[in-house]
Amino acid sequence: MAAEKKQAAEEGPETYWKEFVTPDGVHYYHNSMTGKTTWEKPDALKGPDEMDRGGEWVWIDDEVDGFVPARVVSRGHNGSVLLERENGQQEQVPPKKAATLIPLFWRQLRRPERDLVMLDEMNKPLIIHNLKKRFEDNEIYTNVGTILISVNPYKRLPLYTPSVIETYRRRGMRKLPPHVFEVADSAYTHLMEHQKSQSIVISGESGAGKTEATKQALQYFAEIAGSENNVEQKILLANPILESFGNAKTVRNNNSSRFGKYVEIYFDPRGSICGARSTNYLLEKSRVVLQNEGERNFHIFYELCCGANAQQQQQYRLAGPEYFHYTNQTPSDIDGQDDVEEFATLEDAMHMLQFTDVEKDSVFRIIAGLLHLGNITFRDTGDRQCEIEQKDDSLRNAAELLQVRPGDLQTAITARTMRMRGQEDIRVTLSAGEAVDLRDALAKFVYEKLFDWLVERINKSIGQGSGGARNPRTIGILDIFGFEIFKTNSFEQLCINYANEQLQQFFNAHTFKLEESVYKSEKIQYEHVAYIDNQPVLDLIEKKPHGILRMIDEELRIPRGSDKTFVTKLLDRHRNNPHFASVLRTPTDFIVKHYAGEVHYVSDGFLEKNKDRLNEDTYSMVQTTKMAFLKALFPSETGTTRKKTLGYKFTEQLHVLMNTLNKTEPHYIRCIKPNPNKAPLQFIGPMVLEQLQYSGVFEAVQIRKSGFPFRYSHEEFVKRFKCVMPNATFRDYKKGCATLINALGQNTNEMQIGFSMVLYRAEQHREIELIRNVAVEKTVVLIQQYVRRFLAQCLLKRMKAIRPKLQKAIIACKKSRRMADIDAAIKLAAQISPFFVMKEVDELKWLKHVIVEEERLSKVLAELLSKNDPEGNYEALSRAVASADEIDLHSDEAEEARKVVGVIKERKAVAAALAAGVEEYDEDKLRENLEKAVALGVQENVDKAQEMLDALVTEKEYLYENAVYQLQMLEEENMRDLLSRADGIHYSTPEIERIRELLLNTPQEKFVQMQLKAAVANNDPRRAIRVTIRLKTLYFERAGNLFEFKNCGKLRDPIEWANMKLLTLSRDELIDGFLVWTKNPIHASMTQLTSANNKLAKTAFKSVMGYMGDRAYNYPSGLAVELLTIALNNEPLRDEIYCQIIKQMTENPSGQSIAKGWELLRVCIDTFPPGPEFENFLEMFIRRRAQPPEPMVALLHQSIYGGCLSTVPSAEQVDMVAKGGSLRQFDQSIQAEQQAMEREAAAFGGMGVQGARQAQGLLNYVNPDALTSGPAAAPKMMALDQARQRHHSQVDATPAYSQQPQHQQQQQYQQQQYQQQ
Repeated sequence: MAAEKKQAAEEGPETYWKEFVTPDGVHYYHNSMTGKTTWEKPDALKGPDEMDRGGEWVWIDDEVDGFVPARVVSRGHNGSVLLERENGQQEQVPPKKAATLIPLFWRQLRRPERDLVMLDEMNKPLIIHNLKKRFEDNEIYTNVGTILISVNPYKRLPLYTPSVIETYRRRGMRKLPPHVFEVADSAYTHLMEHQKSQSIVISGESGAGKTEATKQALQYFAEIAGSENNVEQKILLANPILESFGNAKTVRNNNSSRFGKYVEIYFDPRGSICGARSTNYLLEKSRVVLQNEGERNFHIFYELCCGANAQQQQQYRLAGPEYFHYTNQTPSDIDGQDDVEEFATLEDAMHMLQFTDVEKDSVFRIIAGLLHLGNITFRDTGDRQCEIEQKDDSLRNAAELLQVRPGDLQTAITARTMRMRGQEDIRVTLSAGEAVDLRDALAKFVYEKLFDWLVERINKSIGQGSGGARNPRTIGILDIFGFEIFKTNSFEQLCINYANEQLQQFFNAHTFKLEESVYKSEKIQYEHVAYIDNQPVLDLIEKKPHGILRMIDEELRIPRGSDKTFVTKLLDRHRNNPHFASVLRTPTDFIVKHYAGEVHYVSDGFLEKNKDRLNEDTYSMVQTTKMAFLKALFPSETGTTRKKTLGYKFTEQLHVLMNTLNKTEPHYIRCIKPNPNKAPLQFIGPMVLEQLQYSGVFEAVQIRKSGFPFRYSHEEFVKRFKCVMPNATFRDYKKGCATLINALGQNTNEMQIGFSMVLYRAEQHREIELIRNVAVEKTVVLIQQYVRRFLAQCLLKRMKAIRPKLQKAIIACKKSRRMADIDAAIKLAAQISPFFVMKEVDELKWLKHVIVEEERLSKVLAELLSKNDPEGNYEALSRAVASADEIDLHSDEAEEARKVVGVIKERKAVAAALAAGVEEYDEDKLRENLEKAVALGVQENVDKAQEMLDALVTEKEYLYENAVYQLQMLEEENMRDLLSRADGIHYSTPEIERIRELLLNTPQEKFVQMQLKAAVANNDPRRAIRVTIRLKTLYFERAGNLFEFKNCGKLRDPIEWANMKLLTLSRDELIDGFLVWTKNPIHASMTQLTSANNKLAKTAFKSVMGYMGDRAYNYPSGLAVELLTIALNNEPLRDEIYCQIIKQMTENPSGQSIAKGWELLRVCIDTFPPGPEFENFLEMFIRRRAQPPEPMVALLHQSIYGGCLSTVPSAEQVDMVAKGGSLRQFDQSIQAEQQAMEREAAAFGGMGVQGARQAQGLLNYVNPDALTSGPAAAPKMMALDQARQRHHSQVDATPAYSQQPQHQQQQQYQQQQYQQQ
C-alpha cells in the first residue's frame, strides 16, 4: 500500500512536485511526499509538447543540421534500417551504416548544458544539438570543463557591457554562465594567487571571432586591473592601428586578422598593468597585390583614400579606391564599416600612442607610394624586353612619394643583374609579366617591413614597465590562424598548419597529459584515455635533417634546385612514413596527414615563397631613398641575414612562442564559425562539426567524461556538503569525506578520495548537488524564519518604547506649533527603522506640513487679493485656494479668495459652455448660457454664440422645408446631403427620419421604383429615363442571363430557318451560323414574318451588309436611309433589322465592320425604338458588348420614351447620328443643361457641377453674413455649401417629330417599364 502511495505521489497530482532554482539559475524538482529530487522535469509537470515521443529514435546525418532525429520504422533481416525523419521523409540505411547509428533519448534534448561535460552521453550529435540550442538562445559560449567554445553570432549582443564585466569581476565562488570574461578572470585570479604567468590560447578559422575574443579579453584586463599611468588604455589603442594595417575583409569575415599575434600583458606585484608587448607572425603580404573575389586589401589602403583630408589628398596624390589597381580588383565597400570614421580613429590612436608627425607622414607616404606603384603598367617590346607605359604619372608619383629617383625605380623593376663568380655582372631585361611580378614583390616587401616596424613602435610606446624584470608576471593572449584546408594549399598553409600542430601538441600536453598526472599524484584508479599524439607529424615537418621545412631550405642552396626536385627528394625520403603520402595524378604534389585531417599541398612556388627576399638590385634601389624612415626599414644585409628563409624564421618564432607558452598556465578559447555566409542565427551543423574535430574538442570532452572532472580538496568538500549532516562534527577532513559520500548515497568507487582531494564524474555531481540544494533550501528557510521573527520582535520592542513619547510630542506641538519640537520628534522616530513608518510619525509630518503651508498661504493670499485683478490672477488664486482646502484653512483671506474664485469659475464655465455650444451646434446649450451670460456680465464668446444661434434657427427652418420637398422629389444624392447636414447639427424631424428610413432601410430596387413614380408625377422626363436605366441595371444584375440574344422568343428556330432553304449542301452550317456573322445574304428572315415582309427582310439584310462593308456597295449612307425607310413604314420589320445587325456583329472577323455595325445600330435606335418584346434583349446586348455602353443605353431609352421619328432622316443626318449626334430635341436639351451646369461650376470656383448647385441652393436659403464670423466659420460654410439641395428647372423635352402627345407617351413608358420588371 505504501509503495502504491509513493508511486501515485510521483506520477500523480502536480501538487506534490515543486520547482526550485539553484543559485546558478538551474532548475530542479522536489517531491514533498516521497522526498525524491531530480534535475529532470517530472511527467506530472510536463505539458503535451514535453512528453517523450514513442518508438525507437536515432540520430541520422543531415546536410544542414549535422544530425537530426529519426524514428526507426523497421529493421531488415540483413541489418538494414528504415528510418523516418520528423518531416515525414523516409530513408533506407544499409547494414554497415546502421550499425553505427547513435540512439536518441528525448529527455537529453530538453536541457541544454552550459558545460558539455555535463551531457548524459558523450556523442557528436548531442554536442552539436547542445551548441545549436544555446546558439539559438543567443548563448554563444559553452564550456568543456575549463575550455571555452565561442560560436560567432554575427550580430551585436549585450554581453560586454560594464555591468557584465562587474558581474564576472565579483563572481566569487558563484558559477556564472560561460563567457570570455570568465576565462580572462580565471587567468587573472590564477596569476595573482599562484604567482605564475598565464596564457589564453584563442584559435579558430577565419571568421570564427578570434579578433573579437582577443579584444574583449584585453578590455576585461584593462577594466579590472587598470594602471597608474593609463598603460591599459594604450594597449587598447593598439587595436585600431593593428587592425587597419593587419586586417582585411575576406569571404569569411569583414575584419579578418591576416597575421598571427601574441600579446603579453605585464603586471606589477600589486596586480596592475604596467606594460605590454606584441609579437606578430606570418603577415599575409600577398594580399597587398592580389585579392580574391569578395575580399579586400588591408583596411589602411581604403581608409587613407577615403578618410584623408584635403591637404593629405593633395600631398599624397590620392584618389578614390577605384582608381588604384591594388584596391579596385574587388568592390571596396563593407556593410556597417565607415572607412572615413575608421581613418579618424586610426589617427587618434597614433596620436595617443605618441607617433611623431614625421612618423605618421612617412607611414602614410609609403602607403600612398605603394598605391601608385601598383598602377605602373608594362608592355612587351621584344623578346624578354619591356617598357613602362606612360599613360599616367604613376611611376613619377610612386618614386617621389618613396623619395627615390624615377629612373632608378624604372630600372629596378624592368631588369635585374646576373652575378656569377669570376665574371662580370650581366644586365638582364625582363618581360612585361616578369616586371609585374617584380613590382608586386617590391610592394609586398615594403609593406611587410612597415608592418613589422608598426608592431615594434607600438611596443615601444606601451613599454613593459616593471614587468620587464627577470621573472615577469604576464598574461599572454595568442590570436593565431586556425587549421586550414583549402582546394589549393601552398607554402603558407603548410606553415599555418605546422603552427596548429604545435599548438595541438601543447593542448594535448595540458589537457590530457596533465589531467592524468593529477590522477597519478592523487593515487586513484582511472582508465587511460587514448588520444592522438601528433609528435610524429611535427617530426615530419620540422625535424633535422629531413623535415619538410629543412629539405626546402636545403633545396634553395642547390644551384638548380626546384619545386619538382624538392618533391622528388621528399617522396624518396618519406615514402614509408604513415603521415605522408604522394599524389598519383600530380607527382609534384604531396599529402600530409595532420591531426585534423589530410591536406593536399601543391608545391608550385614553394621555394620562391620560402626564399622570401627581394633581388639585390631592387633592395639596393630602396636603400637609395632620401626618406630616412624608409631607409631604416631596409638596413644593409649581412650574409647570415640574407640566408634566413621564411620557413627558418617562422620555425624560430614558433619555438620561442612554444617555450613561452610552456612556462605559463594555459586557458583555451576555441572559436567556431557557424556558417559561411556571415549570417546571424544560421547554424550549419556539418561545418561546426568539422571545426570541433579540428580543434580537438571531442577528445577534450571524452577525457573529461571518462576521467574525474569535478574535484574539491578534502576541506572544501566537507564545507560544501556538511549541510546534509547538519548535526555532525568533522575533525578529520579526509574521514569526513568518506562519511559524507555515504550520507549522499554514493560509494568511494565512483567518488574517489585521493591524496589531497575528492574526485568524481558528472553523474555523481548531478546527484549530490541535488541533495545539497534540497538541504540548503530547508536550512535557508528555517534560518529566514528565525531571523525574521527576531528582527520583528526587536522592532516591536523599540516601537512600544517610543510611542508614548511621540504621542506626547504631537499634543504639545499642536498647541505650541514649534517646528523645532516637531523635527526633534521625527528624528527620534527615524532611529527605529527606515522601512517601518509609525502612524504617529506620519501625523507629525502632516502637522509640520500644515504649519508651513499656513504661513505660506497667508502671505500669498494677501498679496494676490491686494492686486485687485482677480481675473488676471485667477490661476494663482485657484492654486492657493486648493492648498487652503487641503489643510482646511479658514482664515479671512482664505474665505475671501474662495468667494472670488467661485465667481470667476462660474463666469469661465459660462464662456466655455458658449464655445462648446458653437462647436457642437447645440441650440439648447446656446440659449441657456446666453441668458446666464447676460446675468453674469460675461462678454467672452457671446457674439459668436448669438451668431451661431441665429444661423442654426435659419438652418433648421431650411432643413424642414427641404425635407418636405425631398420627400416629393426622392433625389437620392440630395437626400443624403440633407441627412448629413441635419446630423451635423443634431437636428431631427419626422420628415428627416422618413428620409433616413428610405435611404437606410428601404431595398434598393423598391427605392428606385419609388423614384420613377416621383419623376413621372413631377413631369420630369429626363429623370424618369435616368431612373429607368438604373432600375434596368438592378434588374439585369439579377436576371440578365434571361435576355441573352439567343433566348429571344421572336427568333425562328435555327433548324426551321435552315430548312427554309430548299437546295443546300451545308444545312448544319446554316444551323450553326444562324446567329453569327455571314458573308452571304440570308435566305429567310430571322423572325416570324409574313411572306411580303420576309422578302423585305432579305432586302434589308443586304443593306445591313452593304453599310457594314460586308458587301461592296457605294454610298453606305444611302443604304442606311433605305433601311430606315423600310423600318418606319413596316413596324414588324424593326426588330428583324435589329436582329440582323446583332447577327453581323457577332464573331465578325473584321474590326472595321463591327465599328460600322455600331454606327448603324445607333442610327436605327435614334430613328425607331425596338418592340416591347425585343427591348430587353437589345439592351442586354448593348450593355455587354458596347464600349462604353452608357451613351447607347441612354439613347435607347430616349427612343423608347419618344417613339419613332415621323420622317426618314436624310443621308447627312444619318452621318451626323453615326458620329454621335442625335435627331431628338430631347437629347439636345440634356446637353444644353449639362453645359449650363458646367458654367455654374466654373462660377463657384471649380467645385464641380453638383457642388455648384448645392452652393447656389445655400445662397437662396441662408443669409451668408450670419455664417462668416466666429472660429468655426470656414468649416461651417464648407459643410453647408457642400450639402445644399440642387434645384432643377423643369425643361419641356417633347421629342421632335413625335407621333403621340407627351402625357400619353409618359404614361405608356411608365406602364411598359413596370410590366417588364
